[in-house]
Amino acid sequence: MAERKRPTSSVHGRLLSYLLAPLFLLLVAGVAVDHHVIVSPIHSAFDHSLSRAALAIVARIHPDPDGEPVVSLPQHPPPPLRAMADEHFFYRVSRPDGSTVAGVPELPLAPDEKSADGFSFTNIKFRGEIFRVASYRTIEDDAPLVVTVAETPLRRDRAVHRLDVAFLINDTIQMAAVLLIALIGIRIALRPLQRLSRQISGRPPMSLSKLSTEQVPTEVLPVVESMNTLLGRVRDSVLSQQHFLANAAHQLRTPLTGLKAQLEVLGRETAGTPLQDRINLLQGGVDRLAHTANQLLTLARAEPSVHRASHFSTIELPHLVGEIIESMLDRALAHGIDLGADSQPAEVSGVYWLLHELLNNLVDNAIRHTPPGGNITLRCGVEDGHPFLEVDDSGSGIPLEERERVRERFYRGANSPANGCGLGLAIVDEVARLHRARLDILDGSTGRGTRMRIDFPGQD
Repeated sequence: MAERKRPTSSVHGRLLSYLLAPLFLLLVAGVAVDHHVIVSPIHSAFDHSLSRAALAIVARIHPDPDGEPVVSLPQHPPPPLRAMADEHFFYRVSRPDGSTVAGVPELPLAPDEKSADGFSFTNIKFRGEIFRVASYRTIEDDAPLVVTVAETPLRRDRAVHRLDVAFLINDTIQMAAVLLIALIGIRIALRPLQRLSRQISGRPPMSLSKLSTEQVPTEVLPVVESMNTLLGRVRDSVLSQQHFLANAAHQLRTPLTGLKAQLEVLGRETAGTPLQDRINLLQGGVDRLAHTANQLLTLARAEPSVHRASHFSTIELPHLVGEIIESMLDRALAHGIDLGADSQPAEVSGVYWLLHELLNNLVDNAIRHTPPGGNITLRCGVEDGHPFLEVDDSGSGIPLEERERVRERFYRGANSPANGCGLGLAIVDEVARLHRARLDILDGSTGRGTRMRIDFPGQD
């Protein structure tokens, strides 16, 4: 059963998720604490207002001619006794025995639990509604009385609700500001990781050099150091393989050179005999073997991981083209090929001997594939801000379906000569990638043959 792939998550997202839950809990806790803090003062304020209403009624109590207490309220009672449009207000003046002097007889009294100011408060359900009740026990003209007032708590509930909403909005804004500041802080704190990511993504594909540990956060430093250790091991392994290949190719060159010399002597001694043809075949095989050894050595030395930016220098492409023309002219003339150049000023940053080997392999391939009477033209210059090199021949050409495969090592196409080893274009492609250049295999400019073009990155 295939292992189920776990979804990836970012550090930014994880930090944000860890912040959201505590912030939400703090918001809820803050609103709850604020509600608890404001409820008591609001109820105390409204209870004080209710007690003022009771005192206002007490002020209206006076004895009648028979000495009995009566309450005289004006047609328009004072503010403490007025009810809002959607509220109800009741009062009752009663004696300790329960008889009612004035007001609503069935209005219950608050329990006799007097506070320091002589009032007692309670909540009751009266006539299907919840009321806040305050009772004040006093003595008027030597007669003990109980003044009870009751009102629906709509105003105090609205006040609590408005303050709850205000606190909720205020706390939410504060939490949003904290979250925004935290997000900005997280983004700033993660910048070293973003720089590290750009440093890794901006490296050449085959680079095995160590990552810079400058400005790397302490938490990430072990990861970077582990990566550097791994890169060092891979680099050592690659260098070991390259050294082995280079040493093997180098060790082959000496005996091959001796064998080639002996075959040449033997060829002269057997001239005109039946062995001459066999000696020629042996010489051709030794030449191919020596060429393959040289190409393997060049390929090993062209690995991108071997070279650093410090190995690069400024190279004048016309000078490079001139050297290749000079070294290859005799061979081209021997094959009856017209070898020429069209050089325009251009320069690139690179390793000189590698670019020399690149151009040498391209011209060597062109000579091998161009029949006598053909022509080969080397071009260099700058086009659209990019330096380029071109080798244009009038040879047999490369079929479209093979133009990608000929870059592979040891691949020999249908039109390849018998003495080829299949490493020339592999070396060219390797050197081009090392210089961040692109190898394009195009049709020849005359409609025949092949045009090999190397486009280098633009110079800053």
